[in-house]
Amino acid sequence: LYGPLKSISSQLLGLQNHLASAQRAFELVDEVPHVVELPDAKQIRRAAGSIAVEDVSFTYDGETMVLDDVSLVIAPGSRIGIAGRTGAGKTTLVSLLTRFYDPTRGLIRLDGVDLKEYKLDDLRRQFGIVLQEPLLFSTTIGDNIAYARPDADFDDVVAAAKAAEAHGFISKLPDGYGTLVGERGMSLSGGERQRISLARAFLKDAPILILDEPTSSVDTETEGSIMEAMERLMAGRTALVVAHRASTLALCETIFEVRKARVIPRRPIPVSTPSGARLLTTSRLAEDLTSD
Repeated sequence: LYGPLKSISSQLLGLQNHLASAQRAFELVDEVPHVVELPDAKQIRRAAGSIAVEDVSFTYDGETMVLDDVSLVIAPGSRIGIAGRTGAGKTTLVSLLTRFYDPTRGLIRLDGVDLKEYKLDDLRRQFGIVLQEPLLFSTTIGDNIAYARPDADFDDVVAAAKAAEAHGFISKLPDGYGTLVGERGMSLSGGERQRISLARAFLKDAPILILDEPTSSVDTETEGSIMEAMERLMAGRTALVVAHRASTLALCETIFEVRKARVIPRRPIPVSTPSGARLLTTSRLAEDLTSD
């Protein structure tokens, strides 16, 4: 009798642990999404890349306007820089474009159609996103690149890595593309993680590209190689570059500044850069970015 009772008591303890874990999992599954897909949502295969933001306002808490009555038009294939101080609303603007949130007022159109009318999966497949801090999974470098397109073969992964200036350092690793990156890519430097993120974007081949502070955490030399890869990635795509650094905006044709919940266009003035690229900005904007 003692043996079975001891076994039951230990099983009950384990069961309580499992129930607590299951509760956390179900809380996540039951979370109400910020955006809801319409029952008759439209499909979209590949967007041309034209974006229209029409009288858009947005608030997180229902009181403070992060964006207020913003309107702008982005033509297909254009390169747009979005500048502004920390917390001005730059990332919020691109989050609205990818429909992680819906505008509080106004609407956003992609190829002339309200974003709300598209299927969410189809809409988000139109965007390739490179973040300031790339999210890498605790698996191999090859698997991390292929995350953008799981059905890609190895040759496609290598081609994307070469385009992103990542093949060189990957080839020097003991296990190459089979090298484990560790939790959140801890075994790689910031520049290496960023180039893997760019390789993902090359592999995904989305028509619209969002680069959110892609060079803010790397040194000047690494920034140069990343910008060369960015220029290749932007070719033939609508690109939005969110940045503090004026040098990161060197490849943009038009710059908008987010200031006091408004988006203000800035007249571009060519400024030479060490890499020889044209920096399109204004002296006022450059001063603001430098002071920030």
